[in-house]
Amino acid sequence: MGENMSEKQDITHKYSYKSTIKKKYNLTDYQIKQAIERGIIKDYKYVPNPYYSSEESLIINNEELLQHLEEIRKLEKYSEREINKRKEYNKRSRKVSKISFYCPICNAKIRPLRDSYTRDAVLKDEIDYENAKIVVIVTHFRHIHTDYDKIRKSVELYRYYDGPIEKILDLKIDSSKLVDKLKEEKTKEAIELAKKHGLLPPNFSKEEYDRIALKIKRMYGLT
Repeated sequence: MGENMSEKQDITHKYSYKSTIKKKYNLTDYQIKQAIERGIIKDYKYVPNPYYSSEESLIINNEELLQHLEEIRKLEKYSEREINKRKEYNKRSRKVSKISFYCPICNAKIRPLRDSYTRDAVLKDEIDYENAKIVVIVTHFRHIHTDYDKIRKSVELYRYYDGPIEKILDLKIDSSKLVDKLKEEKTKEAIELAKKHGLLPPNFSKEEYDRIALKIKRMYGLT
């Protein structure tokens, strides 16, 4: 037991966790990895992770680290793979930013959902930014600033049914057709609301929106 306590004290005072070192000295994973591979840092070891029992944590001798800190700081911050990954991320982020917008009702910047077809089409350069942004605006207003989702998930949806009452009672109605009717109505409402807040041109029509949306649907075989 005394040996275990001694080891814990040794780790606390003589060594620091990699996560602490990175934050305290503004170093990257890659710089620390290179320092170990090049033999700049020799006194290091892996210990059980204090938070995740299935993982190990790297600890490094504090004194040795400080002796070589400036040398380590001069090492490349990122690997070539990481640099390329960051470039690609920044490129994608700039594209998404171009189709994001400030919503005056939410008082927040709205970005397209990560799994949206519009976002994917923009990242693949298959649709221009202007049209994509229109879809993002209308989609946001339809889902957040109309009662589209509330009605879609409730019995109110059946008010869009104009056939024989027996089919409702027998639950033989194709609800997807009712959702389509609801979506038509709430898309118009969303467009008018977005225009009211100056996010769409005053003369922008539902027909124009439908043409843009149809183009995206065809890209993904949704029609």
